[in-house]
Amino acid sequence: MKLFLKSSTILAIIFLISFGIVYAQEDEITIQLSRDFGYASGTGKIQGLFSMKVTSSKQLTEVIFYIDSESIGKDTTEPFKLQFNTDDFSPGVHSLSAIGQTVDGNKLLTREVKTEFISAEDSKKATMTLIVPILGLSLIAIILSAVIPAFLSKKKGTMAPGTQRNYGAAGGTICSRCKRPFSRHAFSPNLLLGKLERCPHCGKWGIFRAFPIDLLRKAEESELDVNNAKSASKKPADEEEKLRSELDDTKFQGM
Repeated sequence: MKLFLKSSTILAIIFLISFGIVYAQEDEITIQLSRDFGYASGTGKIQGLFSMKVTSSKQLTEVIFYIDSESIGKDTTEPFKLQFNTDDFSPGVHSLSAIGQTVDGNKLLTREVKTEFISAEDSKKATMTLIVPILGLSLIAIILSAVIPAFLSKKKGTMAPGTQRNYGAAGGTICSRCKRPFSRHAFSPNLLLGKLERCPHCGKWGIFRAFPIDLLRKAEESELDVNNAKSASKKPADEEEKLRSELDDTKFQGM
């Protein structure tokens, strides 16, 4: 038995010396798997185009890449990288590794990375399982973000012209129809060009961007001037109507 163990040890040493392969320390050579295009579950299941990349603290002249101990190609220039498609292999668990050759002739073996290749059909099913709930929640959020601000706008009522506002975290905007400023709601959906909002003054729906505070203050002053102008124009008309009413009353007094 002892003789057998000694013989096995000697044969293993001869094998390693003959092939020049050294099991490297973790900081000497490492292999990383990255997704180029496809599906990755985050739990080891992948499908599509992926790359193996090798980095080393030693100076390498070439790297040979392996899947299940079978060479799939090599790279002789930095960064030592090789792309592969999981669809070229059978579905199931596979071992990824690489052997890097140093300038002094040594060969460093990376650790094995085990991952599961899945079919394109399974990838689509897994993707839909993730996307459908996200889309549903996004749709609900958009609906709520549009309905809630509209409800709050009706609840609060129209603010008196000329009132100085505190526009909050989402900022203020100016209605393109009635030219009056109002606060944007934090929960309103952001559509890149601006937030989807309903003007609390005139009821107009639109996409409103945030305005600087100095323009908002000018808009507050402008709406006060407009309101005063309306009041001034309305007053003579009211006095004229009152005079006509008094003249009509005098007609009947003489009868």
